[in-house]
Amino acid sequence: MIGKLKTWFPIAVFAILWLDLWRQLSYMWQTNEQYAYGWFVPLLALGLFIKKWSSRPTPSGSVVSFPLSTFCFLICLLLLPVRVIHEINQDWSFCSYLLTLLVVALSLYAVFLMGGWRWVKHFAFPIGFILVAVNWPYRIENSLKYRLMNAVSGLTVEIIGWLGVPAVQHGNVIELATCSVGVEDACSGIRSLQSTIMGAFFLGELYLLKWPQRFLLLAAGVPLAFAFNVVRTLFLTWQASSSGEAAIAKWHGTAGMTISLVCFACLWLIAGIIKRKSGSPLPLGGGSGVRASAGEASIGDRPSPEAGSGPATNVSFQLSTFSFARCRRYLLAVGLWSLLCFGVTEAWYRAHETDPAQTVRWSAQLPSNSPSAREIPVSKEIRDILKCDQGSDFSWEEPDGSKWSAFFFRWRAGEATSRMAARDHRPEICLPSRGYQVEADLGIHFLPVHGLELPFRAYTFAEEGRLLHVFFCLWEDGAEKQTGLGRSKYLDRLDSVLAGKRRLGQQTLELVVSGYASMEEAEQAIRKRLPSLIQLEAAPGLPASLDQPSRR
Repeated sequence: MIGKLKTWFPIAVFAILWLDLWRQLSYMWQTNEQYAYGWFVPLLALGLFIKKWSSRPTPSGSVVSFPLSTFCFLICLLLLPVRVIHEINQDWSFCSYLLTLLVVALSLYAVFLMGGWRWVKHFAFPIGFILVAVNWPYRIENSLKYRLMNAVSGLTVEIIGWLGVPAVQHGNVIELATCSVGVEDACSGIRSLQSTIMGAFFLGELYLLKWPQRFLLLAAGVPLAFAFNVVRTLFLTWQASSSGEAAIAKWHGTAGMTISLVCFACLWLIAGIIKRKSGSPLPLGGGSGVRASAGEASIGDRPSPEAGSGPATNVSFQLSTFSFARCRRYLLAVGLWSLLCFGVTEAWYRAHETDPAQTVRWSAQLPSNSPSAREIPVSKEIRDILKCDQGSDFSWEEPDGSKWSAFFFRWRAGEATSRMAARDHRPEICLPSRGYQVEADLGIHFLPVHGLELPFRAYTFAEEGRLLHVFFCLWEDGAEKQTGLGRSKYLDRLDSVLAGKRRLGQQTLELVVSGYASMEEAEQAIRKRLPSLIQLEAAPGLPASLDQPSRR
């Protein structure tokens, strides 16, 4: 019993490091549908590690040099600030990759202590496999996403036209006689592309393919994912043309799941064909195993009955007692340090929590002095996509002939994903998918209303000669300085960390106006209209006064 405790307790403590990483990455998997495949990655990585354990090489001497141990120590120190920053920036790709690389590096050093560089090379892939579940850099992801959406929409319009169904493409929207079909993010092919890349890496390691063969598998999977997404969009468009918009909601989820499973099955078939063509031995577990040397014993300090008798095909631990004694201390130290990092992070943000009774809130309402104003119900599907708790959609026409739309959404406080969801749906992301191009980004304009200064970021979009002036306000509950969606988003993120603002309620107001020749005219009209659109909601403990202090 004591031997087992010495074996598994350090491993259990070290596992805290990985469990915390998975929890941090899971917020993105939960919020962004295209990264939902990330839930499977830890299980697949664990499976690869267990299978590779049965074919591990003989442990080599692991001489710990001063530079290597110093580098590992610096990684441990860096883990603390990165963990604090990532706590409220789970959608920041750079920070997510940095945190994941730190955990991978610390894990590889533990493997080095147990088996030397041979083991590092042998186990590097399953340990580093978690990197495929990290969100891509925003610019790369968005650029690729829009290209795929336009390509899928264009091909679908061409093919369905050959089938005798008239359709017109507007950005990623396909207009039919019965309704419009939007090729959204998850349908664009980006989700299938990312999950296919994950699958190609996994199958390449599972079948122990050589690197040229793995790249061949990846190259085959990319067009496969794109082709299946065209099939999916074509099927949904055909259903919508014959049965209306209700058919999209009926078949959307089923079609997506079916296409994903068929795509992965085809990828698996291609991997098997490549494996057979190569004529290489069976995948993990069937190759050469470990022969325990005379000086080796199990982690539990019990001699292995298989030592020296042949390949190790079980999952028992066979390491030198000295190697694991050194590694045991390392696992305990890193595990306890990761627990301390978690505690410091919690203490920092809890010390800066804002009393909900001292926050000022506001909401958008239908303009009462506009007879043409009407509210458009926000469907449950849209709320589910946005992950919001409250949504309103207004439209009206002003006496001067200009047309207005207002979109108000709110995410409640306390949810770790609120900040991510609020920032993920903004004009420069959503409007280009409708065929509009960004003509100008004019930065933040602070517009006063009821004693507050609302930070609106101003844009001009164009589509076939039509101009749209868009004002987008991002507001955080309890923030002493409302910066909105500023230009320097990285400095904004670090400012939020220093202020200790975590899990605040978020809300956005987007005003879209057309009919004005210039942004200056549109801004003047916005300033006049805002007081009738904004309703101040003072929380308990604050007076519902129209003279609230400025939050700038």
